[in-house]
Amino acid sequence: MTAPRRFRQDHLDPARTTGLILCGMGGPDGPDAVEPFLRNLFQDPQIIPIPRPLSPLLGRLIAWRRAPAVRRRYLEMAHGGGSPQVPTTRAQGERLAALLDEAGRPTVALPAMRYWRPYPDEAVRDLRERGAEQFLVLPMYPQYSDATNGSTLSFVQRSLDRLAPGAAVHVVEAWHLLDGFVATLAANAGRGLRRWADEGADPQQCALIYVAHSLPESFIKRGDPYLSQTRATVSAVHERVRASLDAAGHAAWLSRLPGGSAPLLAFQSKVGPIKWLGPEITAETRRLAGAGCRRLLVQPVSFTCEHIETLHELDLELRREAEGLGVREFDRGAALNLDETWLASLAARLAGDPFRAEATLD
Repeated sequence: MTAPRRFRQDHLDPARTTGLILCGMGGPDGPDAVEPFLRNLFQDPQIIPIPRPLSPLLGRLIAWRRAPAVRRRYLEMAHGGGSPQVPTTRAQGERLAALLDEAGRPTVALPAMRYWRPYPDEAVRDLRERGAEQFLVLPMYPQYSDATNGSTLSFVQRSLDRLAPGAAVHVVEAWHLLDGFVATLAANAGRGLRRWADEGADPQQCALIYVAHSLPESFIKRGDPYLSQTRATVSAVHERVRASLDAAGHAAWLSRLPGGSAPLLAFQSKVGPIKWLGPEITAETRRLAGAGCRRLLVQPVSFTCEHIETLHELDLELRREAEGLGVREFDRGAALNLDETWLASLAARLAGDPFRAEATLD
């Protein structure tokens, strides 16, 4: 299943300066921003599927109730009480712009976030002042969902329609099988497994779990491609992990590892009482620990950079849970961050496809 083509796919002129907009959910930039960020998030009916007239009231109530605990979690992350997402995304954009410039595609780049600053209006205005004549919109969610890509891309496209009418706009919708993306995740996961195999660890006391951000099941039932794209990502990554372990002489070791012969996928970050995709990562950790797992490697597949879901939910909360269950070594593969393999692969695709008619980016 592929994402519905609801966004502009204009052909871009390679001779004109392109404004590259890297867009995502965003995050609070300090403790005082936590509640308004949550309010914006939970008032979006694409995130919490409740009747639209109730969204503002319930969003405010949920944000008010959750803000104290969420504020404490951000403070525990040692990033000044805020998220590192925007600074990292800004640096990713600068590197992509440099690579596109080298490929003969003059580019200026900025982040634009859905639920907190910098918002798309600010990005569009700044990019136009810096000479952007056309726009390339890139979601920082690899797999498409209406709750993430759909909501965020619509938000950015509305700003472009208002502030840059007549400008060519090419919107990327998903890139869940991008070669450099798959290669980077496989390298991150394979590195930890090869170390354990080299040390002679009992593979039946080790485990690998791929983890993705969860989504209400109702989205999948009405045709959202997120689950199928996430499974496709995990399958492609695990094929490369298997190949790397095989090349290192550890194929038999991997075949005895839980999550080795067939990948294990779990989900995190569910909110509220509705049914979300599972199995949930904590429950899966409990199951594996009960079966004798003493070394656990978790590899996120949904995140282009570190933020609260990786730095707190996995590194602090899940680690504590795992160690309390008897897991002696907890390892977490990195998000994409500033990995050059991923960025170079993405830049190569961006330099080609949007500048050709009828472009697609799978």
